[in-house]
Order: sequence, then structure tokens, then C-alpha cells
Amino acid sequence: MTRIQTAFDDHARSLFASNEPPARVIEVGEITAGIAVPEHGGVRFFSSERRFDGLDGTLFRNVEQAARAAREKNRQPRLRAV
Repeated sequence: MTRIQTAFDDHARSLFASNEPPARVIEVGEITAGIAVPEHGGVRFFSSERRFDGLDGTLFRNVEQAARAAREKNRQPRLRAV
């Protein structure tokens, strides 16, 4: 399950005079993958967990596309050091 949450609640958002959409936290299952920050042309993903570092700094068209990429990245097998 992927969950996308608003990074700021309504009260915090009212403190800012911006018409920009809020940043969104992207969770994959129980893991916080990162945050999607709106910018011109889409949203930029910033990872908060090492396994999603490959997506860090990527510009996506929308939050749903960023969440989909995070889900796919989470499905990839991770290599372990021996």
C-alpha cells in the first residue's frame, strides 16, 4: 500500500501566503520513502530512506507518478554486503 500525505496541516498551510500545492510525504507500506515537493513542471522527489536514493532529485509530472516509482523501487531486490 502506498500512502501520500500532506506535509503540512491546514493550520500550518494558512501561515504561508503561497498558492503552491503542499509538499507530500510518500509512504510505501510502513516505510517513509520521501517527500514530493511541487515545483514548476511537476514535483521533485527527495528520499528519506536509503533504498529510494536512486530517485532522489528526480522531477516527476505529479505525485502519483513519484509514488508509483517509489513502489517499483521498493520491489527491486536489494544487494547485501557479505
